[in-house]
Amino acid sequence: MTKRLEMTVTMQVTPAQALALQAMFTHWNRLASWGSSRMIGFYVDGDGNFKPECEMAFSEPLPELTDELAKAAIASDDGNGTVNFDFDGVAWKLTEMSEMVR
Repeated sequence: MTKRLEMTVTMQVTPAQALALQAMFTHWNRLASWGSSRMIGFYVDGDGNFKPECEMAFSEPLPELTDELAKAAIASDDGNGTVNFDFDGVAWKLTEMSEMVR
């Protein structure tokens, strides 16, 4: 199994936004418990009041999020603002980078 670390995300949200995010994470956990792979998302209302300014903290240092790794995280991009992210591309890129160091 791949090594795990703790990630904490802090943001300021309204009660409605908090409940919507809670519903999304509950669904995310349900899918994971079923072993079901699905793309899920959250609508970011940029012209509304959803501007959370997320702060992230990790239990240990991570490699730098380079442009190459950020691009590897994009699973799909419809060109109209809907971008889906997945970790598989990043995992492959990190493996490739570690093999180059050997």
